[in-house]
Amino acid sequence: MTRKSIPAWALLALLSLTAPPLHAQQDQALIDALVRKGILSQKEAEQIQAEVEKEADQTPAPPQNKIKIGDWVDELRLSGEIRLRNQWDDSTPQLPKAPRQTTYTNHSQRDRWRFRLRLNADFKLKGNFFGGVQLSTSQNGATDSSNQTLGQGFDNYSIYITRAFLGWAPADGLTFVGGKQPNPFYTTEMVWDPNVNPQGLVERIDFHKLFNLSFGESSYAKDGKAPAAPPPEKPANALEVSLIAGQFIFFDNNESNLVTSGTGRVNQDAYLFETQLLTRLKLGKALAITVAPALFVTNDSVAGLAGNPPIALQNTQPFQGPTRDQLILLAPGDVSFLIGKIPVKAYWDLAYNFSGDDRWNNEYGPLYSNVTFNRAGTAITGFPAANRIGPSFSDNFAYEVGVKIGENKKQGDFAIFGDWRQVGLTSVDPNLNTPDFALSSLNTQGIRLGLAYNVTDYATFAVTWYHSWALTRNLFGGAATGTIPASTINNSIAPFNHVDVLQVDFLVNF
Repeated sequence: MTRKSIPAWALLALLSLTAPPLHAQQDQALIDALVRKGILSQKEAEQIQAEVEKEADQTPAPPQNKIKIGDWVDELRLSGEIRLRNQWDDSTPQLPKAPRQTTYTNHSQRDRWRFRLRLNADFKLKGNFFGGVQLSTSQNGATDSSNQTLGQGFDNYSIYITRAFLGWAPADGLTFVGGKQPNPFYTTEMVWDPNVNPQGLVERIDFHKLFNLSFGESSYAKDGKAPAAPPPEKPANALEVSLIAGQFIFFDNNESNLVTSGTGRVNQDAYLFETQLLTRLKLGKALAITVAPALFVTNDSVAGLAGNPPIALQNTQPFQGPTRDQLILLAPGDVSFLIGKIPVKAYWDLAYNFSGDDRWNNEYGPLYSNVTFNRAGTAITGFPAANRIGPSFSDNFAYEVGVKIGENKKQGDFAIFGDWRQVGLTSVDPNLNTPDFALSSLNTQGIRLGLAYNVTDYATFAVTWYHSWALTRNLFGGAATGTIPASTINNSIAPFNHVDVLQVDFLVNF
């Protein structure tokens, strides 16, 4: 082996290892310099160059991202959750047992294992457009629940589209959204169940983003010339004011249907409208007061009865019939503050239906305070109602008051909460309220108590107990209990004397 061949082959090995990241021009320049200095012959240089090119051709290409996103997508966020639940409930009906009746169930208990799966994709696009999609489990496509009960011999379960919306924010503080979307309002489960994703149009104006509503801090130095930096420990005071308006389609009717007198219009779609003025006053870092008055209105139409046969609504305790006579003033709010480092929130909600008397008489009635029994021998032929009654203030009114101590954000966080509520028969829409409290029934009152603990940053264990009983006992007939004479309503909305619900949850976010 000659003295020249040693560095030549060493150079070949070095260039072969480093060829992929080097430029071809740099390789050739190095080889040419070695030839000029006599270290390499021209033949050796050509041989090295050929070997380097051969090695480069055999080097695998670096891995590439297989997920392709258009350059108009500024942000794409994927997320989801799985919740396991054991739910036990116990209830007794309003309807009394008839003499000698042997087939009547006057006490009902259930124990169910359930799960909920949600998959979310939220995106932001160029031009201030945004949107989102959510897929979720559900029990027969129920509007107000994403729970799926386990059972039926290891059956597979359906996935539903629970959100599909697009939005546009042409200016900071001005937003438009269309489609099936998250609830845009500040609310409680007494009026809007958290699982309900309304469908339609929403407009929002955030006045505090259009105008500076902060106060209580100096913006300039004492000489009035140079801006003064705020003290690092001094918190900001601000008033946030937002106007939120929603126009939602609740039921799509065939415009060629005949108009039915006295039961609402079946030839026009059923719509829900809500407009809210959301105000939040922030006083320092430890105190915030939120008040969000709103007006909820429905049109004179029919949901669920226009078809032939009738089309069933899929929520847990549906009212299938006229959506009219709902002119409801809402006033939810809260006061949030700190006790030491522990966050505390005192919250409330109020609802009053100014058209409640008409809804009682036209949609839910006639209602009675007593029943008698038709009997032929030992056979029971019906539960005829007697002593017709009318609505009172408590039937048109609903309220909730409660407190929550702590919050659940990271491992070790602990929260306890409790509230009292009273819900009159005509006070809120029975298709929107939560199915957890009193199994979604109206004409009820009671408490909710619960606690939640963060096992990890992403996993939470919770226990919640609901205890409720009838606001007006011995309420029979019509949409309340569906007693005979038969009502055209397929599902009763106030059938219980009492309901207990116990839920044990384990939730994992990913």
